[in-house]
Amino acid sequence: MKRQRHYQQGRALVLCCFGSVVDQARFDALLALAQERYGDCEVRLAVSSRMVLNRLNERELQTLPQQLASLDREGYRQVVVASCYLYPTEEHQQLKQTVESFKQFSLSRFSYTPALLQSVNGANEILASLATRYPAGDGVHNLFIHHGAPHLDNPGYSAIWYSQQLLEQLSSEHHCCSLEGASPYGLVAPKLKTQLSNASKIRLIPLLLVSGNHAVNDVKAIQTDLQEVASVEIAKPIDSERFCLLDLPAVTDVLWHQINTEFNKLGALS
Repeated sequence: MKRQRHYQQGRALVLCCFGSVVDQARFDALLALAQERYGDCEVRLAVSSRMVLNRLNERELQTLPQQLASLDREGYRQVVVASCYLYPTEEHQQLKQTVESFKQFSLSRFSYTPALLQSVNGANEILASLATRYPAGDGVHNLFIHHGAPHLDNPGYSAIWYSQQLLEQLSSEHHCCSLEGASPYGLVAPKLKTQLSNASKIRLIPLLLVSGNHAVNDVKAIQTDLQEVASVEIAKPIDSERFCLLDLPAVTDVLWHQINTEFNKLGALS
């Protein structure tokens, strides 16, 4: 096709994330790591949260459709979209739909990675590493808190259920709840408090890539409520001022592996 001669640029990588009003710098740092790691690619960031886009409007952040349209216009031949979401819930599904839509009219070759806790191998690596870094036992109980999704038929719930089951199988001192959606803390708190009644310390571990407002508000509210049971702390930071799952090496290891797999699937540039 004659139009193919206009696609002369090489590879591009788009990191697609929800974004954060208070912790967008964490995604900026991830972008810098990716740019260093994939120096032969054009590497960009896409944000899906309308609140983040509106409140950080001075940043000129772009959505995934905007970034893909720009890369198509500039003639990149291969584009991988990296899903920087923990679970394949609403935002990841929207990512898939957007990429599949661009495949219908662009001569660029598009691909996208799974969510970070979507494949069994990725989930096992990340969750086992998290449980090892924050060991339970000797009176210490871990409460893992994921965000949740509003509809039970969401494809991401199979990954959420698997994560909860695996964490609880790794230790009898592991417990799980959500901020909203299925198993919300407010609904399951009475049973959790009974299960935690013999704990000397409760450690809260947010299953959120970047905690942001949830760490400032929701997780701290859970911490306050559980203090009637035992001493409660939020998981100690790994490499930041406060806990951030992006600082867990296993998370970026899985992300890089997934990106490499998709570039390998696309094959060598012709």
